Amino acid sequence: MQTSTALETKNLQVLYGEKHVAHDINLKFPQNKITALIGASGSGKSTVLRSLNRMNDDFATVKGEINFHGVNINQPRVNVYRVRQRIGMVFQQPTPFPMSIYENVIYGLRLAGEKDRRVLDQRVEESLRQAALWDEVKDQLKSSALALSGGQQQRLCIARTLAVRPEIILMDEPTSALDPVSTSQIEDTLVQLKEQLTIIMVTHNMQQASRSADWTAFMHQGHLIEFDKTANIFMNPREQKTADYLSGKFG
Repeated sequence: MQTSTALETKNLQVLYGEKHVAHDINLKFPQNKITALIGASGSGKSTVLRSLNRMNDDFATVKGEINFHGVNINQPRVNVYRVRQRIGMVFQQPTPFPMSIYENVIYGLRLAGEKDRRVLDQRVEESLRQAALWDEVKDQLKSSALALSGGQQQRLCIARTLAVRPEIILMDEPTSALDPVSTSQIEDTLVQLKEQLTIIMVTHNMQQASRSADWTAFMHQGHLIEFDKTANIFMNPREQKTADYLSGKFG
């Protein structure tokens, strides 16, 4: 069965000044799947991820196409705020705002001008349920988000991203700061979420990629070396560099 493409890059290049950190990246991210970007530190995977919703605009020169619903969003005339509503981002460190759990979740909705309390209440519950956090916090929505554990804070950040109903969520090492139990909870959450949206995730954790991702892209020194179904990448890689990385010969 043919999988639809949620997002596609064509000849994507990223430069920091004169330094070329991503070269001609051509990727089709499958819809309603989890795609993992793997590779050694400095391979360019986080740089590519951040380019997908224009997070690199102030820091780097990004060339090539990033096609989303038939539109190249890597163009000056594109509304970056709208892009980031449709393509959300969850960072490595949990970043709750110093306000209540409720206000954290609806932050993006308030920015968009939503004032209807019924809509806000509904979206809070819906988003926290999607992030597998509702049952833990439903009786303390007015409490500070900063009082939550690290794993809860990261799931809150996922809920905050979900509240504006994106189609794609980008995740940069979303569990690297968390303990194994919280990591497992986040991974379970992601597998459930992919029924409703597309997830693109950078991870250094090979077990996490093999457990959670449907597709995996291996990057090395700014180049895309191999992109395939995760089982193929881990069990039968086509490229020697991929095999060497997965066996621990570098990285």
